[in-house]
Amino acid sequence: MLLKDRVALITGAGRGIGKEIGKVLSKRGANVVVGDILFESAQQTASEIISMGGNALAVSMDITSLEDIESAFEKTRREFGKVDILINNASIVNLQDVFELSPEAFSQTMEVNVLGTFLCCQAFAKILSKSKIPGNIVNIASNAGKVGYPGQLDYNASKAAVINLTRVLAMEFSTLGINVNAVCPGAVETEMLLECARWMTDKTGGDAVELMKTFAPAQLGRLIKPEEVGEVVAFLASDKAAIIRGESINVDAGSTPY
Repeated sequence: MLLKDRVALITGAGRGIGKEIGKVLSKRGANVVVGDILFESAQQTASEIISMGGNALAVSMDITSLEDIESAFEKTRREFGKVDILINNASIVNLQDVFELSPEAFSQTMEVNVLGTFLCCQAFAKILSKSKIPGNIVNIASNAGKVGYPGQLDYNASKAAVINLTRVLAMEFSTLGINVNAVCPGAVETEMLLECARWMTDKTGGDAVELMKTFAPAQLGRLIKPEEVGEVVAFLASDKAAIIRGESINVDAGSTPY
């Protein structure tokens, strides 16, 4: 199996893309630690993975809290003996017009999406540098970090930062045997995308579900499924991706040209 006996901690895995990444990694042989600020959601994901025959542990995790991050890694090592994969999926978006976006909202998005991602990477690298085992980090960025979308200025900026963070950390951690890459999903069929559609229809009218369907990549003709993102993440988290380093892989069916 691609990830047999590996141990993966996934942040923001209580729903959406993170949840499906957890299921895919479990199918590929990994032991999965489901981190989420909403512990009940993390427990639900972990229960679903276990019901599929996998091994999973739910942990409460606010990625802006060093105490929570360190506790999550400690619980992971206590349960599974090690941790060798980190998937930074947790993020937020404040849907606001650019003229209404407050400094507080902008700072909150950057704190969660950028600082939180960095703090998790830093903590993971410190653990692996002591244990002397190789590892993989996959950051969940977005094609919004490359092309940008209206109404999401803070989110766009934060994901662009995650892309650059990935490049730098790949260089910084290379001597530790830690590989770092990112994926940049496009229009994925999740509750977050539906929330974006609702925000737009609240202003313009119309049906949010129908509007969401129009976000589908033209080349694919449908929305991307979260488990399809999970398959790419599973590959990047494996030894098969050893020659791919510091990259931000588009998972958007050709929507982004670079």
